[in-house]
Amino acid sequence: MTGTVPAPAARHPPALVRARTAVCLTFLANGLGFSNLVPRYPELLAHLGITKAAFGQAVMFSSVGALGAGLAASWCITRFTSARVASVGMIVLGLGLLGAGAAGSWLVLALCMAWVGGTDAIVDVAQNAHGLRVERRWGSSIITSFHAAWSLGAVLGALMGQAMAGAGVPVGLHMAAVLVLLALLSGTALPWTIRGPDADDRPEGTPLPDDADSRDPHSGAGARTSRLLTAGVVIVLGVMCAAAMFPEDSADSWSSLLLFDQGAAPGTVGMGLVCLQGTMIVGRLVGDAIIDRLGERAVIAGGGTLVAVGMGTALATGSVPGTLIGMVIAGAGCAVAVPVAYAAADDVPGMRPGAGLTIVSWLARVIMLISPPIVGWFADARGTWVALVYGLLGGAILMTSWPVLRRRGRAGAGG
Repeated sequence: MTGTVPAPAARHPPALVRARTAVCLTFLANGLGFSNLVPRYPELLAHLGITKAAFGQAVMFSSVGALGAGLAASWCITRFTSARVASVGMIVLGLGLLGAGAAGSWLVLALCMAWVGGTDAIVDVAQNAHGLRVERRWGSSIITSFHAAWSLGAVLGALMGQAMAGAGVPVGLHMAAVLVLLALLSGTALPWTIRGPDADDRPEGTPLPDDADSRDPHSGAGARTSRLLTAGVVIVLGVMCAAAMFPEDSADSWSSLLLFDQGAAPGTVGMGLVCLQGTMIVGRLVGDAIIDRLGERAVIAGGGTLVAVGMGTALATGSVPGTLIGMVIAGAGCAVAVPVAYAAADDVPGMRPGAGLTIVSWLARVIMLISPPIVGWFADARGTWVALVYGLLGGAILMTSWPVLRRRGRAGAGG
């Protein structure tokens, strides 16, 4: 991007404010979409007359689709721009949800879930890429506010899905309404986005972290070292991104079982998820100001420490109150870690627009496809408390992976 970056306190042009609003709408729509379908799972299972194992296999195809299509995100962004991919992609995702809601067989459901997962992987990269375009022009960190919009959308979508289920609305009709809603949100957002190629907002000649490009770039050894360092940075960022999801997965997939084993009442076993996600929403709302003040390195290192303390507290107490307190602390620690990893991925030197984001997102999805079954195996063998070790591991990785980030915060990254 040419020109000077405006100071954080400066008045921003109306067009840039609209662009920020557009990204928020896209993230909100992305959160709304899939979360509307989740409360209808029991009805889909009953309608298809399949076992829970078969249904789980069909749902798993969303991850298969994500891994298969995820690496195409960079090409799509280069060819069509991140704004168009994110906005149009949400409508394509909605069509997949409609197909899943109207599925009449296991095969159709599985294919539609693969469609949804693959589209979501591409939209996820595109919406973050465009959010970072807006952030570079804004002049200070705003990426976590977009992820807060996603979290809000996920909560609203789940509530909408439960309401539709309670009212007896057919799943297919419900998903048709979701498609219309996604089209309205995306159609509103697209005209407000930043136009032109994404490369227009990428500073050129940015040095590698810690000035690691000081070797002669024209020498063969220097070029090889630069490529190896770039690959290493991307891999570490992918692991960092996945590690930030470990405590989330610990709460989403395992906290209800853990709380049940600890003696929680049936109506309260979902409070682990509520505690962690509730804190994450708050953390994402205030996260940008914290990143600007402390910098990315301190935020990731400190966040990892909070995750480790939270999961360690839950592990040490072995009680319902201790687990809930631990989830609150861990949620504060992992709230902004994924946005920070994405922002860093988009700034990796020597990569075309969206490439770093694409690879980091794909690596994180691969790790998140492999790790839950491993946790499940250990949980069967040792007990559900293993899920807390899983979350604690995520905190430990965050605590040790921060050196790969730039020394300065996002506020000073523009130019």
